[in-house]
Amino acid sequence: MPPPEDLRDQRRREAAAQRQRDRQRNMWIMLGVVAVVVIAFAWVLIGPSDSPSSAPATTPTVGTTGTTGTTGTTGTTDTTGTTGLLDTDTTGTTDTTGTTSTTGDNGAGLTRSIAGVDVHARDRHLVVAAKPARAQVRVPVLMYHRVASAATVTNSTSYGLTVTPATFRQQIAWLKSHGYTAVSQADVFNAMEHGTRLPAKPIVLTFDDGYVDATDAVLPVLAPLKWPATFFIITGRIGERAFLTWNQLKQLDAAGMDIGSHTVAHTELPSLSSSQRTEALAASRSTLEKGLGHPVRWFCYPAGRHDPTSASAVAGAGYLLAYTTDAGSTLRSDQRAVLPRVRVSGGQSLSSFGASVAAASA
Repeated sequence: MPPPEDLRDQRRREAAAQRQRDRQRNMWIMLGVVAVVVIAFAWVLIGPSDSPSSAPATTPTVGTTGTTGTTGTTGTTDTTGTTGLLDTDTTGTTDTTGTTSTTGDNGAGLTRSIAGVDVHARDRHLVVAAKPARAQVRVPVLMYHRVASAATVTNSTSYGLTVTPATFRQQIAWLKSHGYTAVSQADVFNAMEHGTRLPAKPIVLTFDDGYVDATDAVLPVLAPLKWPATFFIITGRIGERAFLTWNQLKQLDAAGMDIGSHTVAHTELPSLSSSQRTEALAASRSTLEKGLGHPVRWFCYPAGRHDPTSASAVAGAGYLLAYTTDAGSTLRSDQRAVLPRVRVSGGQSLSSFGASVAAASA
């Protein structure tokens, strides 16, 4: 049996070793807690970005090329001090006005559906038929730009492109009371390609450029009716003053609205080289698809300018329906890349609006 002194020494060594193990264990626990706190703090501090990191950075070209082959870039500020709105008239000049949105970016957590339809699934499973079921369908596609107050108007061009919120509400009420039903781009495509039924009096609502009033003035009117609309977005201007942010785009998308491309910089396709045209079409679509997380199949020509080469490029880029500013309401399956629309102008009376829609439906 060891002497008592040796036993006491052994116990002291064992106790010291245990204290060392306890200190090491406590140190690792403390380091783990600190790591969790640091990661949580960094997430709160930095947070997810509004703009997808994968979206390519672009510098928009504000000027557009008109029929005379010249490019106009005229910036103006109205008396209310608001700037940033892109309006393009038929001569290819550019006017800038605009307003700042008061609507918060509250699109997170919404389900993208209309009347129980999974809109994501609907868009993913669009198939071009070997032979279209219908040669054509009669559907007025209404062409809007801005739905904003008269204070944003600075000249005759912006006046013609701006419908006031009160007028817009009256127009939608007129459509509803006269039996019209808004349909989606997929509804139109499937009616032409596969013969699916449309409502008795279908209508398509489109809004060019991607102005912030889409969430301020348009969505509050359409959402209670569960009516879809299409917003054609200039991707290089997302987040600029008077234009939609990514969160607002996601809010529209979640509410069941269709999102389409209006190129990166609103440059008219016929004015571009073949490689530039291909890039403009591919980049804008890619940006929207990465930001929204689903295919983007719809396109609108900047300033309505198109030619056979541009139409072929649009179809080759994967867009299923593409719209011009050409007047008409007969949508032909063999001209899906150059579809006409019905213009809605600022200052247009309700009776004139009703007459144009009725004529386009006849």
